[in-house]
Amino acid sequence: MVWQSKETGWAGWRALNTDARRDSVHNDKDQGDSMSVSSSNSGSGREILKRERDQLVVELCRPKQPRLRVLVVEDEPDAQMLLKFILEPRYEVITASSGDEMRRQLEAYAERLSLVLMDLKLEGGEDGVTLTRQIRGEGRWKTLPIVALTACSTGDDLRRAIDAGCDDYVPKPFYRKQLIALVERLIDNSLKSEVSQA
Repeated sequence: MVWQSKETGWAGWRALNTDARRDSVHNDKDQGDSMSVSSSNSGSGREILKRERDQLVVELCRPKQPRLRVLVVEDEPDAQMLLKFILEPRYEVITASSGDEMRRQLEAYAERLSLVLMDLKLEGGEDGVTLTRQIRGEGRWKTLPIVALTACSTGDDLRRAIDAGCDDYVPKPFYRKQLIALVERLIDNSLKSEVSQA
């Protein structure tokens, strides 16, 4: 197979010739440097390409699984943005800055909520420990994994968080790999628990 590349880029290419031995493409303006890529058109090569194409079609037609959701309860916008940046390649991330906003998000996204990251030191009347107790007080959220995010990792703060119902904690500042590994582990354990109870 032979391809000709021109300065104007890939968008201006069109197929010139297609036969059993050679495909060539050139740019509409016929200017610039050319580049060639060749491959043999043996029977086994065509079979491999056909199989890859068929696998791609199957993959594209397969119904997409919904992404798991993580609720981040954090009142600092920079921390919210950092957590979204870290987690969004794997999860759908929704955020809340207060207890009221958290309750609205829990109601709006109840179906596929997989984990809560809870800042313990929220501004206002309700801190993360109080909100964790409220979540655990509702029967449908008893098994929802909750991870405490805390800048003050004293023994007393962590004990209060665990007693309130947090499954684990991450001290601030945190390491990206540590956070991802913890979130993945807790979500996997929760999903396995749901399957075994079903």
